[in-house]
Amino acid sequence: MSYQGGGERWILEVAKRLSARGHRVNVLTTCWNPSARNNVNTIFEDINVVEARYVRFFRGFAVPSMLDLGLFVKAFNESDVVYFYVYPPNELMVWALRYKIRSPLIGGFHTFLAPNRFFLHHIYQPFFKKALCTFDGLHVLNRYIANKLMDWGYTNIYFIPNGVDTKIFKLREPSNTGFFNVLYAGRLTEDKGADALLGIIRYINEELRIRNIKFTICGFGPFKKFVEEVARKYANVEYLGFVPSEMLPKIYGEADLFLIPSKSEGMPLRLLEAQSCGLPAVGSRIPGISDVIVGGRTGQLVSVGDVEGFANAVKAYYELWLNSQDKYYELNEAIRAYIVGNYDWNIIMDKIEEMFRKCTNRNDAEKA
Repeated sequence: MSYQGGGERWILEVAKRLSARGHRVNVLTTCWNPSARNNVNTIFEDINVVEARYVRFFRGFAVPSMLDLGLFVKAFNESDVVYFYVYPPNELMVWALRYKIRSPLIGGFHTFLAPNRFFLHHIYQPFFKKALCTFDGLHVLNRYIANKLMDWGYTNIYFIPNGVDTKIFKLREPSNTGFFNVLYAGRLTEDKGADALLGIIRYINEELRIRNIKFTICGFGPFKKFVEEVARKYANVEYLGFVPSEMLPKIYGEADLFLIPSKSEGMPLRLLEAQSCGLPAVGSRIPGISDVIVGGRTGQLVSVGDVEGFANAVKAYYELWLNSQDKYYELNEAIRAYIVGNYDWNIIMDKIEEMFRKCTNRNDAEKA
């Protein structure tokens, strides 16, 4: 919970909502970022948070310390069901301890191996595939991971996407500001397509020469200095830096289009939030994004890194907005209705509870 990414935001939302539905929830975490410790305890409020010791390697996430394996076994066996984040190589710990664990285990996939991009992932994949037999259920957020697990012979798969609070992220009101506001909200990293974002801004300004398209950028990361340079160069670029989550509904409400040029995603929460506010989206044709964006209805999908393709998709939405803002608002309403009907947290939580029930019942039946 020290790293506030999509997976960590998911457990925060789900833990709070399970607690509100009458379940007792415990969160066992390695709080490897000391500056985040107080924040973790604050955001979980009345939910019990247990901190385990950890080992930190030269890259990647921290892993639980061998000294606290007994703490994990005890916490697992005191629970009716355990939801375990499959952040490699943590699943090896559960695999090794499975003979001591009595409770049903659900493995949650909020990230996945990319053996075609990383050699270490390619080397590790056989061990990863074998370790997954440890789990009674496998929870995936997108169809790509579901299909990959099925190819590996697993059948105990639950495809349940992320949810969004549609009461907080409401339909944007019609606006006539005189400019078309394109929003990017996410980490400024290559993995999130920050390099493509810079290229799209340059292409629209220098090749298409459309001056009343504005870019609003929220986030931080290694590409921050390059974003700041672009914001100084072009008058139509506004860089807001890190934006607290509570400010996002207002920012979505002031935007006309959401841009998500990522190279990899699990199930992007920011995309769901933006579309809950009615924003059409232009995103990369990759797992996670392509699960949410329905091409031609709620947005457009573009090949990863295709700067010209992204720019032309932005231009197409700009022209629709320019020629008929009434039709554009009808599009906003249709996108909002699609998200409410498929991704509202109440719908998702019903599915998550059902997953827990099925895994618990299966475990009880096997013991009997």
